Amino acid sequence: MKMLPFLAVLALLCTPIAPILNAQTATGAAPTLPCDGVYNVGRISEITPTGSLDKFMAAVAAHQAWYKSHGFPDIIFASRVVTNDPKTGKMALSATEVMTYHLEKPNGPPTVHDAAWDAYVKLYNDTSTIKETTLSCIPAAYAPASLK
Repeated sequence: MKMLPFLAVLALLCTPIAPILNAQTATGAAPTLPCDGVYNVGRISEITPTGSLDKFMAAVAAHQAWYKSHGFPDIIFASRVVTNDPKTGKMALSATEVMTYHLEKPNGPPTVHDAAWDAYVKLYNDTSTIKETTLSCIPAAYAPASLK
């Protein structure tokens, strides 16, 4: 009997948190959390052997274009991850890791997936895999003016 509560806690600790970190719920609406600024959905993606940085950046551009064409003020961009060679101590831009940023207003209107949405998601899937996703709240003082 004492083992049951332990197993329940262990199960909760082992539950993947990625669904919690998605910027949208199953209904497509942004999560309702106390955030006085803007959300950032940060992702570290790895370019696959069959992908390329150029194809990944095309996915980022298509992603931003989808939000703009649907009237959302969201800002989506990517940056190359900087790596440090432990043997030489030299830093370099990674050829395979990219960090994307998706800034959006809290409690914004829900998104509706359509063919263009599926197309940009396919571009990402064809060229990369997501290694990590983090949802954060950027304070209003640091939020881009276009999202205030």
